[in-house]
Amino acid sequence: MQPVRRYTFLLLLALATGCGGGSDETAPPGTAASTSTDVLTVTQPGNTAIAGEDPTGDPQFTVTLTGESTAPAAGRPWRYTVRARSKDGGSSASGTAKMRVWVDEELVDTLGFFTFDGQLVRTHVWPRSLRGEAAELQAEVEGDGGTQRAVLRVEVN
Repeated sequence: MQPVRRYTFLLLLALATGCGGGSDETAPPGTAASTSTDVLTVTQPGNTAIAGEDPTGDPQFTVTLTGESTAPAAGRPWRYTVRARSKDGGSSASGTAKMRVWVDEELVDTLGFFTFDGQLVRTHVWPRSLRGEAAELQAEVEGDGGTQRAVLRVEVN
């Protein structure tokens, strides 16, 4: 066997012995690892992404959404703030904000899910593909009693 072919063969043999269909379970030496045949059922929550500001449930808080301007420049950092206050006294409320971008009531981007207490300040870079578009930044906040939505309408420059 030529040297190059022998080394190729040895390399392939080493890779094949190192690759296995192992599992995360480790079995004691001399025994076989058992694999589960149980069926795992996962229930996915319903999609809560709906355009607009209509609340869901009976939220015990209010939400406001502001930005540094209503005419963000595409490709540049732009800061926005989400504030949540309890309805009973104005103290800060905690929740999870799902930040989304809508154009003509069509979801075009999900910026992320962020937990916060009272105030969330984030920066977003509007994509150049939205230049000239009227868009809506939506904060959908899940908190005590339900979901509250706030929208900030912008014209991306």
